[in-house]
Amino acid sequence: MSLRIRSVTASLALILLLSAAPCPAQAPPAFEARLELLRNGKELGESVFTFEASDGRWRMESRIRGTRGLARFIGLQESSVSEGDWLDGAARPLQFERSVKAVKTFEWSAEFDWQEGVVRSVYPDGESSLELQPGVVEEAGIGLRIRAGLARGEDNWHLLVVDEDEIEEQHFALREVERIQTSLGCLEAYRVEKVRDPSSKRYTRTWYAAEHDFVPVRIEHGKKGDDHMESRIIGITVDGRTVERGPDC
Repeated sequence: MSLRIRSVTASLALILLLSAAPCPAQAPPAFEARLELLRNGKELGESVFTFEASDGRWRMESRIRGTRGLARFIGLQESSVSEGDWLDGAARPLQFERSVKAVKTFEWSAEFDWQEGVVRSVYPDGESSLELQPGVVEEAGIGLRIRAGLARGEDNWHLLVVDEDEIEEQHFALREVERIQTSLGCLEAYRVEKVRDPSSKRYTRTWYAAEHDFVPVRIEHGKKGDDHMESRIIGITVDGRTVERGPDC
């Protein structure tokens, strides 16, 4: 169970980067997104994602808490914080920390030293010093890069992502623009999927709301024939303004 929870929470942090770098012409607006977490259609918990940017820096924070069933029984809690700056208008990570409590507590941290060209990663099974390459991101950076890309009209992303003891290339692609029903009404959403080997049964897909600066409003992750995890938006605040419910589809 602990390994599955670690995988799920990492993906959710799904539901979005050598000196000080210039800030983009217009940094993404601050937002807070609240989502309900479901497992096979049954409520499991809730999550809150916040993002803010000022003075050439950015910060992304997520909190997940189990409120129903087994998740509540084992006291599931996850928190992660990513901080960074900007390089050539793109978000660049400087530090990442994540803690997952599910009976036991798992912790992972990564410090990015761009001057030395290494990222130092400390995780439950050990620690590694990995060689940095231009454009490397961590979990939060995936969403930030994709959101910025969608705003520019992009539809494919090949990203180098730090994953504990390795840096791996991950491929994401825009599959469809569709209107979906949410608790905030009908939203035009861009469905982006993680591209995997054709033999893989795993899937990860995220819907980004065009009318709300591409904030993620639905996340699905799972394995065909196994558990299906889903996060659905229940509230958004953008630059301090609460998004009101709109008409249904």
